Amino acid sequence: MRINGQPVQGTAVIVIHPGSSLLRIGRASDTFPNVIPQVIARRRRNPDTAGKHEDRTLLRHEACQAESRALHEQGLRGVQQALMSITTSSGQHRLAPPTEQLAAFNAQVGPHIEETSDLEWTDTSSKPEYLVGQEVLYLHPSECYNVHWPMSCGQLHLHSGPGGSLTAVLADLETIWTTAIEKFLDIPIEDLKHYRCILLVPDIYNRQHIKELINLLLNRLGFSAAIAHQESVCATFGSGVASACVVDVGDQKTAVCCVEDGLSHRNSRLWLDYGGRDITRCLEWLLRRTNFPYKDCNLLDRLDCQLLQELKHSSCHLNRDMFGARCQDVHVQRPDTFTRRYQVRLGEETIQAPMGLFHPQLFGLVGSSLVHTQLRNQGDPEDVHDEHYLLQTQSTQQQVAKAVAEKKAKASSKQDQGADGDKTSPDSKPSLEPRHKRAREDAGGSEAKHRRGVVRLPSTSRRGAEPPPLKLMGVDQAILHSIECCASDETKKKMFSCILVVGGGLNFPGAQNFLLHRVRSQLPAKYRSIADTMEVINKPKDQDPQMVCWKGAAVLACLDTTQELWVGQREWRKFGIRILRERSPFVW
Repeated sequence: MRINGQPVQGTAVIVIHPGSSLLRIGRASDTFPNVIPQVIARRRRNPDTAGKHEDRTLLRHEACQAESRALHEQGLRGVQQALMSITTSSGQHRLAPPTEQLAAFNAQVGPHIEETSDLEWTDTSSKPEYLVGQEVLYLHPSECYNVHWPMSCGQLHLHSGPGGSLTAVLADLETIWTTAIEKFLDIPIEDLKHYRCILLVPDIYNRQHIKELINLLLNRLGFSAAIAHQESVCATFGSGVASACVVDVGDQKTAVCCVEDGLSHRNSRLWLDYGGRDITRCLEWLLRRTNFPYKDCNLLDRLDCQLLQELKHSSCHLNRDMFGARCQDVHVQRPDTFTRRYQVRLGEETIQAPMGLFHPQLFGLVGSSLVHTQLRNQGDPEDVHDEHYLLQTQSTQQQVAKAVAEKKAKASSKQDQGADGDKTSPDSKPSLEPRHKRAREDAGGSEAKHRRGVVRLPSTSRRGAEPPPLKLMGVDQAILHSIECCASDETKKKMFSCILVVGGGLNFPGAQNFLLHRVRSQLPAKYRSIADTMEVINKPKDQDPQMVCWKGAAVLACLDTTQELWVGQREWRKFGIRILRERSPFVW
């Protein structure tokens, strides 16, 4: 790839993929990125621990409402009925072990004390002002630090609590990214002027957030140039497919979008406020129903949350051939104490929890805004020629042209009538001049009304009115909804033929066939002819699905066409968001 005639090496491009819980960062030439928890702990000025703030990881406000318990139970009944209708690959019915039997066994399980854990609490004897990444996870609860996760559901984590302002969140991201670049990439911050950066952003993006992040990269970190690109498009680059319905199941959100030839269809974008952490929290609720022997498990404790995450990854599945009770060892490790081992008997909980992605009532989420679509551009005072300006000027020009045309037609008609009557009189020519003058005045008046905000925009602007809110739906229904929003039947067939699953939230054994069966069974009748050619890809080229988007951005950095997308530091300082709108690889 060449920029201004000069070759750009992959070693000089840094790819940053900021997820809800993990940061993936590395050079475009690297085989794999460095992955660290995107969390920061800042030392409190007041040593009093009573006012400490820590962002929650598994617990969430929407799952702690009065109606949540009823939704849990309703969703569980739906999942149980769905499992009863599923047969094994050999056609046999699955036999679920009784919950009472599992509970009776687990109630008698006690801890087996083993050797002392090798884990250690993070050393804070030097009283550092902040800690980043893995060090935060092993920070002793008694330490006077506020813990912040600056990203939530793929967006900036803005809230009313300490560290929740836009300025504070950007400062946290700057510190985390700076530490990662210096520690893992071994690049001094003052040398970033020799590097370029590709930033991955969500498909349903907040323009103000992207503006602030680009400003962070170019002005505060000092990169020479930057590109912001959508995760779904990068996923297709990373998997080597031209068109696909991309399903990104992350830790806190699920995004569905149709991508065709490097472009994301705006109308097909769908955002669901649930992900891998909801499966983990649901698994803990299901385990408690069967007397999970580790009684001290606390969703507010960082180490217990890690324990549950590990248990989910090691035990959960969507394999219809796996059923019946089985035992699994759970090791509870904490720094400076003995390791406790519990032998837990597991049953259907290990498949019920991930099935919450298809029956989201199981997560017990209560809220009015759990499903999102792409919002219209709200405008930016720095970008005077945005979409609102174009719509308004187009409206005025159309009205002016129509008014002038009507006046001309009326004048021409009267002139013809006069010519047919007594031919042209000396007074007839001057009489036309006021009419043209009035037409010009009417046109000028129309423009004046527009400047005062009187002119109503035409129907073209109202076509983009926000659709009514959607109800929370499962991943399979979201895929069908997203594809149905595509413009043509040919495009819809392409999307049904290739469903690309990325992210770590649906990375379970059997998930590929399970999702394929769910979508195929609900396929509209006119697309049944392509049912046999449908394909769900969850590990393209045997890659970790969590790395596909990052890898796609690294591929993007090496393309010759990318040279037109870079936003330079000087250009950004001169033109601001206007240059971002012009250079953006997606419709701004």
